[in-house]
Amino acid sequence: MKTELANAFDKVFLTIELDKANGWIYNNWVGVLPTEKVIEGCQATIDFLKHTPCPHMLNDNRLVVGSWNSANDWIAANWVPQVLTLGLKRFAHIVSPGIFGQASAEEMVTRVGTQLEIRLFKDVHLAEAWLREK
Repeated sequence: MKTELANAFDKVFLTIELDKANGWIYNNWVGVLPTEKVIEGCQATIDFLKHTPCPHMLNDNRLVVGSWNSANDWIAANWVPQVLTLGLKRFAHIVSPGIFGQASAEEMVTRVGTQLEIRLFKDVHLAEAWLREK
């Protein structure tokens, strides 16, 4: 199963798919992400989890440009409680190379606190290794 979300210019900004071989859901975010697109994408990951229960998620932001700080309140208040209810246990987040995206990810971790086992990574292989520790 695979889900793709596109923006008004028909450019895919999020691909969500089950990586059966590794046992996690893989999210690939792309481009500039206005708050409404982050929320739309996060809601799509919730819907994906409802149909495809999985305790681990690999969230890849290597292709994200800029900040998405303004969505962090919604992520902490809405996304986290819902994914926890759906059985998500570990969330590996690969940060974007830009300083603004990295700052957004760090703020997200601060807001989420200890509700969800979440780690930030700059290297995809380290993120995958952490998820495999299970």
